[in-house]
Amino acid sequence: MNAPARVAAWLGRVGLTVAVLGLAAAVAGSLLPRVPVVGVAVGFVAPVLSVVVLAAASAGLVALVMWWLHRQRLFLALTVIAALTVAGGSFIVARQVGAASAAGVDVDLVETLRVFDAAAVAAVTPDDTAVYTEFDDEPLALDVYRPRRGGPAPVLVFIHGGGWVAGDRSAHRTDLRWFADQGWLVVSVDYALSSADRHLWDVVPGQIGCALTWVAANAGRYGGDASRLSLTGDSAGGNLAINVAYATAGGTLRPSCGGAPPRVGAVSVLYPAVDPARVYANTDPVFGQSGRDLATAYIGGPPDQYPERYAAVASATHLGPSAPPTLLVLGAVDHLVPIDGALAFVDRARDAGVGVEAVTIPYADHVFDGREGTIGQQTYRQLTAAWLRSHGQG
Repeated sequence: MNAPARVAAWLGRVGLTVAVLGLAAAVAGSLLPRVPVVGVAVGFVAPVLSVVVLAAASAGLVALVMWWLHRQRLFLALTVIAALTVAGGSFIVARQVGAASAAGVDVDLVETLRVFDAAAVAAVTPDDTAVYTEFDDEPLALDVYRPRRGGPAPVLVFIHGGGWVAGDRSAHRTDLRWFADQGWLVVSVDYALSSADRHLWDVVPGQIGCALTWVAANAGRYGGDASRLSLTGDSAGGNLAINVAYATAGGTLRPSCGGAPPRVGAVSVLYPAVDPARVYANTDPVFGQSGRDLATAYIGGPPDQYPERYAAVASATHLGPSAPPTLLVLGAVDHLVPIDGALAFVDRARDAGVGVEAVTIPYADHVFDGREGTIGQQTYRQLTAAWLRSHGQG
């Protein structure tokens, strides 16, 4: 074998080894979500595990062929590691599909291979954009996605996440278009973002209330029926969706632009930050500081300094028997917004007489729905649609 051939063979061995070991490490991290630092791999890998399993199977097949041709122990070891990786990844996928299916979701595994379909996201644009109010001389806008079929359509208002400090109304736009195609008039709302020197915990809910009054006044000209209004959101947006809906039901929400907000008939949220004090107290070595920074930016400081503010922002504070039925879709191993806060909220909501349901996806971290076609995205879409329709909002 000449020198170029030897170099090529060496590079091939290195490339195959790196690929197999990298895929194996990713799956191992996903299987061990509670191991400090290592466990954060679940947030990056679990949503794309179908692709990881396919890649590991392909790499394992190459390793097996190389072992058959050369009988080298390296290739045999890589074959075994790849096989274990496929088994581990398949186990997680099976657990997630099982949990989703038990909740009534029809998971399409072929669809999960679209996780890197950036073109699908880029192709979605709203049908209209309007300014509903302003804050600090800056306009606050909302996007409208029209339903594809005629007749007065139920209205779904989306509130984006981002820890109260980031994000915008374009988040989840493929979901928003999907809901519009299913028959909803969808409105996605911007709100003023907090920062290290701007703490808007007592401002933003009123802005969302203002957006709802805009929806009540304008839904009809887009083909919507504001008497059938639901809220949805993720993370910090989930907190806002619940708080605004419950405060409206209890008569305590004051829209920043005046008027009375319309009644909210149902709520569906993804991994909501229902208890910001727990977000602040998160001890995760990777994301704990992020949680403290987000809570501090929104509320102004730690819970022991501002207990009244944290109580006002906690979703449980707004519980009451008139609160609308609420669905929570959660990741079992959320490293940023610990799931125990959401589960404690569910217990308190049920004690208060609120119709609440929680669906937990195994091995799922924060933003487990963040790519196209994922099990998480399919779960959120189908469960939300079914939940809203079952409560007369679809």
